[in-house]
Amino acid sequence: MSSPTPPADRFLDESVLPDFTALRMTAFGRSVIDIANDPAFDAWTFSQKVLYALDKEVAARRERRINKLLKASRSPNLDACLENVVCTPDRNINPEQVSRLAHGQWCHLGQNIVILGKSSVGKTYLAQALITAACRNDYSARFYRTDMLAAELAVLQPDDPARLKFIQHLHDVDVLVLDDFLCQMRVFGTGVLGTRYCRVPGSWYRAEGCVGPARLY
Repeated sequence: MSSPTPPADRFLDESVLPDFTALRMTAFGRSVIDIANDPAFDAWTFSQKVLYALDKEVAARRERRINKLLKASRSPNLDACLENVVCTPDRNINPEQVSRLAHGQWCHLGQNIVILGKSSVGKTYLAQALITAACRNDYSARFYRTDMLAAELAVLQPDDPARLKFIQHLHDVDVLVLDDFLCQMRVFGTGVLGTRYCRVPGSWYRAEGCVGPARLY
């Protein structure tokens, strides 16, 4: 096997970044450029340098993926996160519960969560934080105020292909969040719910815990 021929005399600087961007490896390219120009990396082995740049690219792609899922979720508060949920004795929710929710096992198992409570106790924020947790675990999500969802369905005829496509989307999304659900349940009966959950609300998975007076089911 013949020895490889070195490329033309060039240096790794910002001028080559567009080439990495064209290959959709911007984070990798920027890291390689930093490595080539920062003496702090001189003592690193070649493998260490490549793995460092690779880790940067993987992290950047994961962040883009999460941001894409969050944008598609249409959550009104993309900054909502479980890390900001206050765990105090009077709220009856503990860090262990929050940690379990953050890891997304409930998504993997197809479990449902119902949050009940008085107005202004943080039900909607917690629901939006669960969307963020789901997206971080690579699950798709969608947020609807239940009255707005009902309005969208009301303008579509039962045999309209657009309605069937819309309902299929509701069925296919990994995590569907319905805000003010029980206040508006009368507009659905069990039709749309049965399509997605194959069971009625009374048989949903129940989990212990609450947020203020708001209970998680």
